Amino acid sequence: MSENYTSRDLADWEQSVDVLGYGRLDEDSDVREAQEATANICSAWGGWMDMPEAISNIVHQAIEVGYVQALTDVRGGKIDGLGPVDG
Repeated sequence: MSENYTSRDLADWEQSVDVLGYGRLDEDSDVREAQEATANICSAWGGWMDMPEAISNIVHQAIEVGYVQALTDVRGGKIDGLGPVDG
């Protein structure tokens, strides 16, 4: 696979994911849960084997950040676009 990106591109993409950050975490275990869930998702998809490691790391981190945000929303009683969850 040809790598048509520079180290500057990688740094910019990593920064873009870092800006998303984890935000406020209600539980200390949220990051660990996100890491485990992301590892499970990624291990089930064989496409990672063909992806350059640097790109794979960025995508992996972005999935993790999204999982933490979703977990925070669910724990906070809301789902973006649907409002509060009865429960």
